[in-house]
Amino acid sequence: MRPLALGLAATLLLGAATPAAEAAPRVRPAPPALSDHFRNAPLAADTVPLADGWWKSFGDPVLDRMVETALAGNLDIAAAAARLEQAAAGLKAAKGALLPQASLDGSAAVKRQSLEDVQGRAFSRFPGFERTVEQYGLNGAASWELDLFGRLSAGARAARAEAGAADAGLAGARLTIAAEVVNTYIDVRALEARLAVAKARVEAARDTDRLLRQRAERGVAALTETDRSGAELAGATQVVPALEAALEVERNRLDVLMGHAPGQAANEMGAGAIPAVRAPAVPDGPASLLARRPDVVAAERVVAASDARVAEAIAVRYPRFTISGFAGLLASGMSNFFTGGAVQTGASGGLSVPLFTGGRLRAQQNAAEGRLREAVAAWQQTALQAAAESEDALLALTKRSEQADAAGTVAARLADSRQRIETAFQAGAVSRVEALGIERQRLDAEDEAIAARAEAARAGVAAFRALGGGWQSGEAQLAVSR
Repeated sequence: MRPLALGLAATLLLGAATPAAEAAPRVRPAPPALSDHFRNAPLAADTVPLADGWWKSFGDPVLDRMVETALAGNLDIAAAAARLEQAAAGLKAAKGALLPQASLDGSAAVKRQSLEDVQGRAFSRFPGFERTVEQYGLNGAASWELDLFGRLSAGARAARAEAGAADAGLAGARLTIAAEVVNTYIDVRALEARLAVAKARVEAARDTDRLLRQRAERGVAALTETDRSGAELAGATQVVPALEAALEVERNRLDVLMGHAPGQAANEMGAGAIPAVRAPAVPDGPASLLARRPDVVAAERVVAASDARVAEAIAVRYPRFTISGFAGLLASGMSNFFTGGAVQTGASGGLSVPLFTGGRLRAQQNAAEGRLREAVAAWQQTALQAAAESEDALLALTKRSEQADAAGTVAARLADSRQRIETAFQAGAVSRVEALGIERQRLDAEDEAIAARAEAARAGVAAFRALGGGWQSGEAQLAVSR
């Protein structure tokens, strides 16, 4: 017994003196080389700060309320939050594996011995034989696997990185849903405006067709003119139901994004205009996306987790040491249960060495290394794609804004022309048909201007989203770290 106790003591001292050994540091892959400035950054004078809650820069209280509702009730976000909870639980379990495990067991049993089996017949002949036997026990046990080669600590590092990826995934889901709500809101407002223009175009086409038919009946206009005006009326009329259907689709999409049953968005939105175009401030370059974009950070955390899994796969091939012990009470009756004679103790040490596994452990290590290489490639690709998306979004924002300004200028000038032609009509200088022709041109220009404003506003949303929406990985207080 003395050599065993000395051996256990030495093993315990070795485990205490050796920190939860981490596998040898591995060379982390470098991220792709990204520029320190954006080539298509907008002018600083026309930008708003890039921060969490970026949608508030559009200055629309209805939009703000809808985004907040979606962030609280969207089911994709709820699923991402559940994945984070799972990852946090996995991290807690991995940390717990590094600590000693203890348990307490109690038992009570009563047995009445049969006199007809071999054992009962043999022992019943001895004096003092008790046919009914009671037994009570209470034992505490503890065991500890010494993490001498870093297998358990590597698993904990992997779980921590996986939890970080899940946290970034949740941030990415929130950013995506917020952007989709804003985009859909813009689409709804644009469709509402275009529908009003389409109905006005129908009225103008109907008035023109009626006037030309009246003139044709008097022999003033040719039938070809009425044919053309009738076709224009039919074409203008068919646009209305298409826009109404599209509007219903987008409103239902808004409801789903907010976690509502379809049919509520129209009442919640009321009347409103397309949000004004906003451009995010860009204080740094694509290199900042490595810590700013949730998807890039999540991909990097997957690399870290895969690296730790490789270290874990290597450590599995080394010996495992476990020490355990127990102490408790065992007695055949409650009267002597708490006496010194009922005390029992024990201790043991365990060593497990994988000698032959048919190549299984080596194959598992090779698979882990393959997953690491895959994760590195995915991370680098995600970072490059993020940089490209950001440059594209910033350029589109500038060009779409210019296009919207030009379309607005056209619509404004045709509106002025309509005012002048209306004055001329009142004075009898032009016919009603000519005035209605200018009105149709104005409405066409207004429809194009609405579409251009919506595209520019969506380009602003794309820019906020591409730059990470103001999220910073260093600012996140991960639930998984608690």
